Amino acid sequence: MAEETESGATLLARREYARAVPVLKREHEKYPSNPRIRLQYADSLAGNGDIEEAIKQYEATAHYYEDNGLTVQAIAVRKKAEKVSEQLAAKQPPADEAGKSEPLFAHRPLTSPLFDVLNTEEREAIVREMEVETHDEGSVIINEGDPGSSMYLIASGEVKVYTRSPASGSTVYLARLTEGDFFGEVSVLTGKPRTATITASQRTELLRLDRDKLDAVLERYPGLRKVLDDFYKKRAEHTVEAMIESLKRR
Repeated sequence: MAEETESGATLLARREYARAVPVLKREHEKYPSNPRIRLQYADSLAGNGDIEEAIKQYEATAHYYEDNGLTVQAIAVRKKAEKVSEQLAAKQPPADEAGKSEPLFAHRPLTSPLFDVLNTEEREAIVREMEVETHDEGSVIINEGDPGSSMYLIASGEVKVYTRSPASGSTVYLARLTEGDFFGEVSVLTGKPRTATITASQRTELLRLDRDKLDAVLERYPGLRKVLDDFYKKRAEHTVEAMIESLKRR
């Protein structure tokens, strides 16, 4: 039968949630310590409307990532949990304030290169403004030359970076970015157009921070802009823009 031969990941990618749920449940029961399978199972449950069970699986996955120091992945999973929790809350009558559980993203994220330079209040303010964005293999995330209004942090998956050769105008492959890598930050901080085209080379989940939301955070924490500028200057040799400048000098 098709359901028996097709993987849960394939069914999930096609958004066939009702078929994906039992397949991924079996895969999760077979490999209970595999966080990617549990996350796929949670995604299929959420897509199929099984919100309470989806939240349970998201929480378990987030705890696994936190326990293993995988900050970015934990943030992305908790963002998903928040979103489906809002869907659940919309279907239920308001509850009394007493006895309410803490927000799903009340947990303090672990350290990462970006979060290390922020204090707890600044870090939580930025994280709360991030949104999860999913791209299938081959999807174009940003186009070279377009206005840039968002920066991205890869939570899972992989992207490829391309630019136009200044000499021939042909497309040149620059780099592969994976979990934990940033891109798009220069456009957000400077207003410059995108300097590269970035596509998903597999199913990829991103944490997106829009410029208007970052600006709102910067209004509350004006000293944060210098912190961010200093952070990006320190890692300048690792940015997409640095790769492009190196290409131009060849």
